[in-house]
Amino acid sequence: MNNLLSRDIRSEPLKKKPKALLVEQENDLLIIKINRLQAKNALNRSAVYELIAAVEGATNNKDIKVVVITGVGDIYTAGNDLKQIQEYKLPEDYYRGANYVLRALVKTFIACPKLLVCLVNGPCIGIGFTLSALCDAVYCTRNAYFQTPFTHLGLCPEACASWTFPRLFGQSWSTKLLLFGEKLTAEKAKEMGFVLEVFELENEQEIEEKFWQKMREYAKLPWESLRTTKRLIREPLEQELLRAMNKELQEIEKLRRGPVYQQAMETLIQKSLNVNKSKL
Repeated sequence: MNNLLSRDIRSEPLKKKPKALLVEQENDLLIIKINRLQAKNALNRSAVYELIAAVEGATNNKDIKVVVITGVGDIYTAGNDLKQIQEYKLPEDYYRGANYVLRALVKTFIACPKLLVCLVNGPCIGIGFTLSALCDAVYCTRNAYFQTPFTHLGLCPEACASWTFPRLFGQSWSTKLLLFGEKLTAEKAKEMGFVLEVFELENEQEIEEKFWQKMREYAKLPWESLRTTKRLIREPLEQELLRAMNKELQEIEKLRRGPVYQQAMETLIQKSLNVNKSKL
């Protein structure tokens, strides 16, 4: 495991220890690490519930000013864990709650008054990318890239990406990212102003000095000033984001029942079954 993400910090664990996330509090700073390396840090429903709880916990904790979300190892997240559909007797049982869970997650990010920061330490796929666009600041390592392969799965944008991406990347790049599912490299993301700084994953000293120390400094800023400034920036956008989220969820619900997505899920499940058989 990379030292960047496993560094020894004096932390205050949550009362109920999460399974899919590592959550540590360092004074005014909360660090959330996606901890599902066996699934390339993909988010299953349990992980999403834990993420909602962690961000809501930060929202309600007067001592926390800055929340950093990152991944364990050398991958940020592979996106939504599609293999979890196998855990349900019928795919319909999974789909029934999928939009409810996604809506709760997105609304939690939109409503969070604390400074939300992503340290993208490797590939950032699907929901990882779209959620990062709802954060206040994004940093990444050079091995990182961003991708939203929604159309390849027969789906459409999620987590307000149909609204945030055109404003962050412009029309042409939004087409490349959302319609064609092309990759956005770390350097290009920085060039476009989406990423603030790019670090070498192996250079833990650089990341400690240029990222973690900076986060600790930000966490010492006056809370009322931070809260008010973020509210002034974000409040005018809130209704637009919620409107985009609701439209996307309506379309996603239809597309999940479409032939392209159904075939993609069948292929994925069959692949997983074949892999499991080969291990026997």
